[in-house]
Amino acid sequence: MPLGNLTSQLFANIYLNELDQFVKHHLKVRYYIRYVDDFLILHPSKKQLEQWKEEINTFLKEKLHLELHPDKSKIISLGRPVPFVGFRVRYYHKLLKKSNRKNILRRIDRFYQLYAEKKMSYDKIYESMQGTFAYIEHGNTYRLRKKIARNLRKKFPGEISSLEINSYIENLKKQELVLKYLPHLQYK
Repeated sequence: MPLGNLTSQLFANIYLNELDQFVKHHLKVRYYIRYVDDFLILHPSKKQLEQWKEEINTFLKEKLHLELHPDKSKIISLGRPVPFVGFRVRYYHKLLKKSNRKNILRRIDRFYQLYAEKKMSYDKIYESMQGTFAYIEHGNTYRLRKKIARNLRKKFPGEISSLEINSYIENLKKQELVLKYLPHLQYK
Protein backbone atom coordinates (compact mmCIF):
# COMPACT_ATOMS: atom_id res chain seq x y z
CA MET A 1 0.00 0.00 0.00
CA PRO A 2 1.27 3.51 -0.71
CA LEU A 3 2.53 5.27 2.41
CA GLY A 4 0.42 8.24 3.41
CA ASN A 5 -2.59 6.91 1.51
CA LEU A 6 -5.84 7.17 3.52
CA THR A 7 -6.56 3.46 3.06
CA SER A 8 -3.13 2.50 4.44
CA GLN A 9 -3.80 4.72 7.46
CA LEU A 10 -7.21 3.11 7.96
CA PHE A 11 -5.81 -0.42 7.66
CA ALA A 12 -2.96 0.43 10.03
CA ASN A 13 -5.50 1.61 12.60
CA ILE A 14 -7.59 -1.55 12.20
CA TYR A 15 -4.61 -3.91 12.23
CA LEU A 16 -2.92 -2.24 15.19
CA ASN A 17 -6.12 -2.30 17.26
CA GLU A 18 -4.76 -5.61 18.58
CA LEU A 19 -1.71 -3.75 19.85
CA ASP A 20 -3.94 -1.16 21.52
CA GLN A 21 -5.90 -3.87 23.31
CA PHE A 22 -2.72 -5.66 24.41
CA VAL A 23 -1.09 -2.48 25.75
CA LYS A 24 -4.19 -1.17 27.54
CA HIS A 25 -5.71 -4.41 28.88
CA HIS A 26 -2.83 -6.87 29.24
CA LEU A 27 0.04 -4.53 30.13
CA LYS A 28 -2.35 -2.06 31.78
CA VAL A 29 -0.40 0.95 30.50
CA ARG A 30 -2.06 4.13 31.71
CA TYR A 31 -0.50 6.70 29.34
CA TYR A 32 -0.51 5.24 25.84
CA ILE A 33 -0.99 7.29 22.67
CA ARG A 34 -1.05 5.91 19.13
CA TYR A 35 -1.51 7.64 15.79
CA VAL A 36 -1.45 5.20 12.85
CA ASP A 37 1.92 3.45 13.33
CA ASP A 38 3.49 5.91 15.80
CA PHE A 39 2.93 5.40 19.49
CA LEU A 40 4.11 6.77 22.81
CA ILE A 41 4.05 5.28 26.27
CA LEU A 42 4.72 7.54 29.22
CA HIS A 43 5.92 6.21 32.57
CA PRO A 44 8.36 7.48 35.22
CA SER A 45 10.29 4.18 35.42
CA LYS A 46 12.86 3.46 32.70
CA LYS A 47 13.00 -0.16 33.88
CA GLN A 48 9.23 -0.55 33.41
CA LEU A 49 9.42 1.02 29.95
CA GLU A 50 12.21 -1.40 28.93
CA GLN A 51 10.13 -4.36 30.11
CA TRP A 52 7.05 -3.14 28.22
CA LYS A 53 9.15 -2.54 25.10
CA GLU A 54 10.31 -6.18 25.16
CA GLU A 55 6.78 -7.47 25.73
CA ILE A 56 5.36 -5.28 22.95
CA ASN A 57 8.06 -6.37 20.51
CA THR A 58 7.37 -10.04 21.34
CA PHE A 59 3.61 -9.50 20.93
CA LEU A 60 4.10 -7.73 17.60
CA LYS A 61 6.36 -10.51 16.26
CA GLU A 62 4.19 -13.42 17.43
CA LYS A 63 0.68 -12.06 16.88
CA LEU A 64 0.95 -9.43 14.13
CA HIS A 65 4.18 -10.48 12.34
CA LEU A 66 5.64 -7.00 12.84
CA GLU A 67 8.51 -5.65 14.86
CA LEU A 68 9.54 -2.35 16.36
CA HIS A 69 11.92 -0.32 14.24
CA PRO A 70 15.33 -0.76 15.92
CA ASP A 71 16.44 2.85 15.29
CA LYS A 72 13.14 4.60 15.97
CA SER A 73 11.85 2.84 19.09
CA LYS A 74 13.66 4.51 21.95
CA ILE A 75 13.19 5.25 25.60
CA ILE A 76 13.64 8.98 25.97
CA SER A 77 13.56 11.19 29.04
CA LEU A 78 10.82 13.82 28.92
CA GLY A 79 13.56 16.38 29.50
CA ARG A 80 14.43 15.95 25.81
CA PRO A 81 12.08 16.55 22.91
CA VAL A 82 10.20 13.44 21.79
CA PRO A 83 9.66 13.08 18.03
CA PHE A 84 6.00 12.23 17.35
CA VAL A 85 3.89 12.67 14.19
CA GLY A 86 6.14 15.35 12.72
CA PHE A 87 6.55 17.37 15.90
CA ARG A 88 9.21 17.62 18.60
CA VAL A 89 7.09 17.25 21.72
CA ARG A 90 8.18 18.59 25.10
CA TYR A 91 6.29 18.69 28.38
CA TYR A 92 4.63 22.09 27.82
CA HIS A 93 4.88 22.61 24.06
CA LYS A 94 5.42 21.01 20.69
CA LEU A 95 7.30 22.39 17.72
CA LEU A 96 7.29 21.29 14.12
CA LYS A 97 10.36 19.28 13.11
CA LYS A 98 12.89 21.41 11.23
CA SER A 99 12.68 19.21 8.14
CA ASN A 100 8.88 19.64 8.01
CA ARG A 101 9.24 23.40 8.40
CA LYS A 102 11.73 23.54 5.52
CA ASN A 103 9.49 21.35 3.35
CA ILE A 104 6.55 23.70 3.86
CA LEU A 105 8.58 26.75 2.88
CA ARG A 106 9.99 24.93 -0.17
CA ARG A 107 6.48 23.89 -1.18
CA ILE A 108 5.34 27.53 -1.14
CA ASP A 109 8.24 28.37 -3.48
CA ARG A 110 7.23 25.49 -5.76
CA PHE A 111 3.58 26.67 -5.69
CA TYR A 112 4.71 30.17 -6.63
CA GLN A 113 6.67 28.82 -9.59
CA LEU A 114 3.69 26.75 -10.80
CA TYR A 115 1.37 29.72 -10.27
CA ALA A 116 3.69 32.04 -12.24
CA GLU A 117 3.77 29.50 -15.08
CA LYS A 118 -0.07 29.31 -14.90
CA LYS A 119 0.14 25.58 -14.16
CA MET A 120 -1.65 25.87 -10.82
CA SER A 121 -4.51 28.07 -9.72
CA TYR A 122 -4.45 30.04 -6.50
CA ASP A 123 -7.55 28.11 -5.36
CA LYS A 124 -5.56 24.85 -5.43
CA ILE A 125 -2.69 26.50 -3.56
CA TYR A 126 -5.12 27.88 -0.97
CA GLU A 127 -6.67 24.41 -0.51
CA SER A 128 -3.27 22.85 0.05
CA MET A 129 -2.19 25.57 2.47
CA GLN A 130 -5.41 25.18 4.47
CA GLY A 131 -4.39 21.56 5.10
CA THR A 132 -0.89 22.67 6.05
CA PHE A 133 -2.20 25.28 8.50
CA ALA A 134 -4.62 22.74 10.01
CA TYR A 135 -1.71 20.37 10.62
CA ILE A 136 0.78 22.85 12.06
CA GLU A 137 -1.81 24.52 14.29
CA HIS A 138 -1.54 21.45 16.53
CA GLY A 139 1.83 22.75 17.68
CA ASN A 140 3.19 25.97 19.13
CA THR A 141 3.86 27.42 15.72
CA TYR A 142 2.73 31.03 15.93
CA ARG A 143 5.95 32.47 14.45
CA LEU A 144 6.06 29.88 11.69
CA ARG A 145 2.41 30.47 10.74
CA LYS A 146 3.04 34.22 10.77
CA LYS A 147 6.10 33.74 8.53
CA ILE A 148 4.11 31.55 6.13
CA ALA A 149 1.23 34.04 6.04
CA ARG A 150 3.61 36.89 5.22
CA ASN A 151 5.38 34.74 2.63
CA LEU A 152 2.04 33.98 0.95
CA ARG A 153 1.07 37.66 0.99
CA LYS A 154 4.41 38.56 -0.62
CA LYS A 155 4.23 35.86 -3.31
CA PHE A 156 0.52 36.20 -4.11
CA PRO A 157 -0.25 39.90 -3.51
CA GLY A 158 -3.20 40.06 -5.90
CA GLU A 159 -4.86 36.97 -4.42
CA ILE A 160 -4.65 37.69 -0.69
CA SER A 161 -5.77 40.95 0.78
CA SER A 162 -3.64 42.54 3.49
CA LEU A 163 -6.77 42.72 5.63
CA GLU A 164 -7.25 38.94 5.34
CA ILE A 165 -3.64 38.21 6.37
CA ASN A 166 -3.68 40.81 9.18
CA SER A 167 -6.91 39.30 10.50
CA TYR A 168 -5.36 35.83 10.34
CA ILE A 169 -2.24 37.02 12.20
CA GLU A 170 -4.40 38.65 14.93
CA ASN A 171 -6.24 35.33 15.38
CA LEU A 172 -2.88 33.58 15.63
CA LYS A 173 -1.83 35.91 18.45
CA LYS A 174 -5.02 35.14 20.38
CA GLN A 175 -4.61 31.38 19.87
CA GLU A 176 -0.99 31.50 20.98
CA LEU A 177 -1.90 33.34 24.20
CA VAL A 178 -4.54 30.73 25.03
CA LEU A 179 -2.11 27.88 24.31
CA LYS A 180 0.62 29.55 26.35
CA TYR A 181 -1.45 29.76 29.52
CA LEU A 182 -3.59 26.63 29.08
CA PRO A 183 -1.10 24.15 30.67
CA HIS A 184 -0.91 26.32 33.82
CA LEU A 185 -4.66 26.30 34.49
CA GLN A 186 -5.76 24.14 37.39
CA TYR A 187 -9.05 22.26 37.11
CA LYS A 188 -10.90 21.59 40.36
